[in-house]
Amino acid sequence: MADQLVSDPRASGARGTNQGIGFPRVYDLLIWLLTRGRERSYRERVLDLARIRPSDRVLDVGCGTGTQAIAAWRRSQPGGSVVGVDISQRMLAAARRKAGWAGVDIALGPADAAVLPFDEDRFDVVTVTTVLHMLPEGRRPLCLGEASRVLRPGGRLLVIDYAGDPERRRHLSARHGRHRDFDLHRLHPLLPGLGLGEIDHGPLDWLSLHYLRGTKR
Repeated sequence: MADQLVSDPRASGARGTNQGIGFPRVYDLLIWLLTRGRERSYRERVLDLARIRPSDRVLDVGCGTGTQAIAAWRRSQPGGSVVGVDISQRMLAAARRKAGWAGVDIALGPADAAVLPFDEDRFDVVTVTTVLHMLPEGRRPLCLGEASRVLRPGGRLLVIDYAGDPERRRHLSARHGRHRDFDLHRLHPLLPGLGLGEIDHGPLDWLSLHYLRGTKR
């Protein structure tokens, strides 16, 4: 399946000028430091919110080095599957190594979050974790629209990112750079127009992140 992702012409957006994060080891170290060595608990909280169940077909958009995709695969067993896409070839290479070490069967390949190389109604769950703040403002609605498009009716979208007044964010990393400039709450009104209902949101209780969740109608 990973080969299909690589060869699909709709994945060509991943070869644009934005190559994503290019330093997977630094990224993993940063996550470890920010979560104070409790990344597993952080990832489990995300998967709890996604409500991943056995037999679910899961898409992890912006999968990075694959840690969350691997955890999602374990949650989706028996009978489930996980696909991870990222714009960075270096992050995907790291994710493939991790999946191999973990002995899990995950399809990994390049894709632009705003042009996903999948048919409609394919997945039960789509997660977009700390991705949207890295995209240009005009492409964020496209990413949400694509995530909704590939969800089956009744499927669940979970978005994790920074939200709220930067000055009131408790975690230092949430008050600087792209993190500071992004507010997930501003995207909340878009979801009904993208075919999503049962919308809720709230704090993640990690790193001053928030979640936004909806169900495909």
